[in-house]
Amino acid sequence: MSDKKTLLLVDGSSYLYRAFHAMPDLRAVPGDPASPATGAIRGMINMMERLRKDIPAEYAVCVFDAKGPTFRDEIYPEYKQNRSPMPDDLRSQIEPIHELVRLMGWKVLDVPGVEADDVIGTLAAVGSSHGIEVIVSSGDKDPVGQRTHHHHRHHERQAPRFGRCARGVWRACQPHARLSNFGGRYG
Repeated sequence: MSDKKTLLLVDGSSYLYRAFHAMPDLRAVPGDPASPATGAIRGMINMMERLRKDIPAEYAVCVFDAKGPTFRDEIYPEYKQNRSPMPDDLRSQIEPIHELVRLMGWKVLDVPGVEADDVIGTLAAVGSSHGIEVIVSSGDKDPVGQRTHHHHRHHERQAPRFGRCARGVWRACQPHARLSNFGGRYG
């Protein structure tokens, strides 16, 4: 048995969108459209519990996109210009999701000015460089498929993707130094 530690990184932003769109319109008061939406909360809890059960890891971090513009918006003002705004029913569930994920024992991280993909890429590269096995889970095809050159763990149907990062294969767009002084939220 290996003594190698494992770091499990989750793209929380992709998970919460997946949970929101996969779940029915669940409400705090069933059937009352004026009642707060809860479907993404329930879906997120289910996915995070399943992930911890399926992937044992000494370190587990769920990374979310921070509010506001990113460095990419500064470089390319049209970045994500055609993307639809976040639905209000999803936006209202973000803070409760962050809190519940923390209560489930995950470190929660969002870094102002940097997307979750870039934070995950940086953490993966740093973890790998320290001899830690890194597993990335994301429903987003971009970070796993385009920024890495490794095989994907088998996944069923629409389940989030898993990838193992070998030393140096994950290249984040942000320099590691920028994230070392991020001042982001984590808990």
